Amino acid sequence: MRRIASLVVTALCLSACVEPPKPQQADPKDLEKIQPADGAKAGKESGDVPDPVATINDKAITAADFRAIYDLKVKKYSDRGREIPASADRRYRKSITDRLIYQEVLRQEAAARGAEYDKAALAEREEQQRRGIKDWEKHLQRRGETEQSLRDMYIAELQELKLLEIDGKLTVTDQEVDEEYEKVKPNYHSDKERVHAAHILVPIGPQPANPHEPQAEPSESDKAKWKEEAMAKAEEIYKLASAPDADFAVLAKEHSIGPSADKGGDLGIFTKDRMVEEFSAAAFKLKPGEVSKPVETKFGIHIIKCLGKYPAGDLPKDALAEQLRERLRQRKLHQGRRELKEALLEKYKIDNKMEASLGPDPRARARRPRPDKAGDEKGPVAPAGDAKSPPGPSADKPGTPEGGPEDEAEPAE
Repeated sequence: MRRIASLVVTALCLSACVEPPKPQQADPKDLEKIQPADGAKAGKESGDVPDPVATINDKAITAADFRAIYDLKVKKYSDRGREIPASADRRYRKSITDRLIYQEVLRQEAAARGAEYDKAALAEREEQQRRGIKDWEKHLQRRGETEQSLRDMYIAELQELKLLEIDGKLTVTDQEVDEEYEKVKPNYHSDKERVHAAHILVPIGPQPANPHEPQAEPSESDKAKWKEEAMAKAEEIYKLASAPDADFAVLAKEHSIGPSADKGGDLGIFTKDRMVEEFSAAAFKLKPGEVSKPVETKFGIHIIKCLGKYPAGDLPKDALAEQLRERLRQRKLHQGRRELKEALLEKYKIDNKMEASLGPDPRARARRPRPDKAGDEKGPVAPAGDAKSPPGPSADKPGTPEGGPEDEAEPAE
């Protein structure tokens, strides 16, 4: 036993004296194979943007031009701790490049034809966009735009508009209005009296930053104070609006709140049952051209102007002529923009270097034809606006140059 114990002690001593093996050091070159270097990002964000991104008649759109917008789009994802999906990244790259190309094409075409855009309209559009937004910088970040990128987009719209006006593409004739009236007249038949009115709405009390969030109930003294202040303001506006030379639409844009403000307060044509009782009672007492004294409803305090009164039956053409003319103009604008873009992109020498770097669309999937009940393959669905179906409501809405923010994928708010 003593001999065995001695052997064990000797073995333990020997093992303690032996230096343990050092851990194997990783080769830095091997590390680079499995993780990006400091400050670098994997994938598309590593800077693989061609420079220039594109050229239009030898005018370059630089990588810096592209990244001024693109980096803000990506930031919206990183701010939420997310990586931009490959499909969204590809859409941004394509849509932003297409947008910048077309803006440059429009600049060159407008310059060549001496087509100056309406600078007053630009100022009005920018002021309109800011209206009601308390934190403009945060709004820009949410959209992934800069002050300049939005301005460039608005200028492109106005340049399109000017070119189409010069070409006579937006002219609406009296005959076209007559034909449209005959088509829509049955839709405007009513067995009730109607009035066409505009209003200026003065709110009672401060407006919440987020109307969807629950608000604390104000005290009775606060309610009384706010109502007194709102009524005093409404009385001042009434004096301005009832003056002989007053422009009610301008006053509404300046003083009113709500979606009708941008339309000069115009509420359209309605029957008595379409509005709250207090509002209708005042509006239907007015004669065309008259302005009401301030009227209180649950929405606030209104100054109402009667623009027209119509008996039961069909609305006369005069009541709808301006609306129909604008609707036809918007249709022509929608169609004209599409045709103008196609023509200009064909006319100009464009070298889109981003297109070649995009690669295949990761969302693309092979679509197999779906057989119908008889076993035959279904053909393509008829496009919107086909002669067999009426045009959708978008045909009457003003468009924007394609490739704008509306066309781009956004992270969920």
